[in-house]
Amino acid sequence: LVDFMVEKNASMEKYLKEFMPDVVGVTSQCTDVDNVLQIAKITKKFNENISVIVGGVQATCFPDSFFKDEVDYIFKATTRQNYGEVIKEIEEKAKPELIEGVYSKSLNFQNNKTFCLNEYIVPDRTSADKYAEDYQYIGFKPCAVLQTAQGCRNRCKFCVRWKLEGPILNEVDIKEIVEQIKGISQPYIMICDNDFLINEKRLVEFCELLESQNIKKKYMCYGSVNSILEKPHLLKRLEKNGLMGVIVGFEAFDDSRLEEYNKAATIDENLKVANLLHQNNIGCWGSFILHPDWDKKDFKKLIKYVNLLKVDLITFSPLVPHPLTPLYEEYKDRLIYTIDDYDKWSFGDVLIKSSKMPLRQYYIQVLLLAVKINLNLHSLNYIRKNIPLRNSIKMTLGFKSLLNVYVKNILKNR
Repeated sequence: LVDFMVEKNASMEKYLKEFMPDVVGVTSQCTDVDNVLQIAKITKKFNENISVIVGGVQATCFPDSFFKDEVDYIFKATTRQNYGEVIKEIEEKAKPELIEGVYSKSLNFQNNKTFCLNEYIVPDRTSADKYAEDYQYIGFKPCAVLQTAQGCRNRCKFCVRWKLEGPILNEVDIKEIVEQIKGISQPYIMICDNDFLINEKRLVEFCELLESQNIKKKYMCYGSVNSILEKPHLLKRLEKNGLMGVIVGFEAFDDSRLEEYNKAATIDENLKVANLLHQNNIGCWGSFILHPDWDKKDFKKLIKYVNLLKVDLITFSPLVPHPLTPLYEEYKDRLIYTIDDYDKWSFGDVLIKSSKMPLRQYYIQVLLLAVKINLNLHSLNYIRKNIPLRNSIKMTLGFKSLLNVYVKNILKNR
């Protein structure tokens, strides 16, 4: 396994010469398309007989992004079955056949059997051992990533994950999850489920297993407002067993916008959740969406609401009308970039034309918001107490790169 996000200056050719692979597999987010195709080109130039296979979120959403000569297989979904079939076909140089969930260059990327979901597969974490110390989440390092369930009961209008994983929650037996945790060396674990706090019975069993086996880790997770409000009595026990922070999608400062996003919560319920997390010594990490129809007053209202919530760590992004969500049809006539401007769909750039002010002025408001929120005394105090100085400096550098995006767009839209 080679991680070019860690090894930023590494040579693909060097690894190809060292390993002499039969197959190179590349995973992708939506912003990575050009880099993935570059890796594929380098691989084919090195040896055109190496099979290049591509998977990941972008391959699931838009497999046609990779319908290129330098790519041999694209996995719209990955299962043990279809992966085994592809490897067997490569190994035996067999006559190509339709494989569920896979597009093959040898079949002109045609497939009518693509309707399957990604299978839950436990990763071989030893493959990334040499990078283990480099992985972090919001300044907490070293950190592992763990998924304990797929699907989501919450169907937020802007979210694509329940579209990709299905609207039904499929949970892995919590005993299996704890066995995985026992094999994780990192002290921090990011649980990347859509909503880890959804099932009370499962959470109780989780705590019981951690307590009975004396497992000591620090956990971060996503949690919905409703899931937290349904079980306030369990928060203290979760905190004692290592739950240190919950990422909550607060999203907006007014109920009408929450209703528009199909968030099953109100701004008052958001406040209750923030208070509950604070009372139980669990970090409240809030995310918010910047709407393209805001004026200057709305940006000020968001700052006021954030101060009221006393959010410990704050993230925000412009509204992203992902093509797999209803938002795309609603805003497609106002899009600034096309869906194949891959690097722009990164949750940093504004994608929808602002209606209440020129785009340059809108970016200025986003920039001012970023500075005010990141210099919030409550958040700075939380970072000082909870995140090592070295890691917080790296967070600051990451914030600086985001500021550069806003500044460039301000200058670009003069």
